[in-house]
Amino acid sequence: MKANISLVLNAILLLAVVYLFTQMRSSGKAENTAEPAAAPAGAPSVVYIDADTLLEKYDYFRQQKTVLEKREAEATERLAQRGRALENQFRQVQEKIQKGLLTPNQIAEEEQRLGRQQQVLMEEREKLTQELLGETQRVNEELQEKLKGILDSLRAEKGYALILQYGQGSSLLNASEALNITEEVLSILNEKGVTEEKKDTSAAN
Repeated sequence: MKANISLVLNAILLLAVVYLFTQMRSSGKAENTAEPAAAPAGAPSVVYIDADTLLEKYDYFRQQKTVLEKREAEATERLAQRGRALENQFRQVQEKIQKGLLTPNQIAEEEQRLGRQQQVLMEEREKLTQELLGETQRVNEELQEKLKGILDSLRAEKGYALILQYGQGSSLLNASEALNITEEVLSILNEKGVTEEKKDTSAAN
């Protein structure tokens, strides 16, 4: 494949988290969100989430990543088999040419036939890559939407002034573990996932 989907998935979703926190930090509050209540006495007004831990432990993300990696592996193997079959045809035609078994017209016809097959294979490879990247983008958008809703609610409930992002690509170099709300957010995300799965199962029945 032209892209390693598992790596692309990690990169895109991490960028989604980085973007979300950057937007919240630069605006001072999430769009269309009422001003949060004042933080209780002694409670922190600035907290952070570890993006790497979030992606590592978020059940929905890990499930989607596994599905996409499986699809990528299956597509890669299928295309590789077709590629090997095409290579065999090229060798067979080349052997016939070397033995003088083909006329010039037949050689031209074989070149055109094999060229068309090669073009079809390249187009299918590109199509599969784009489909996988499209699925990755869908997961990315779902993650952004769910995170935004949870962070909006937490800011309103806890009175946080800022929720920062810690991890790869972040300008936050160090912070007290007491300000880390990653596990709380993960708990909400994973609980919502279980609830939504139960709803989907009930609807299917």
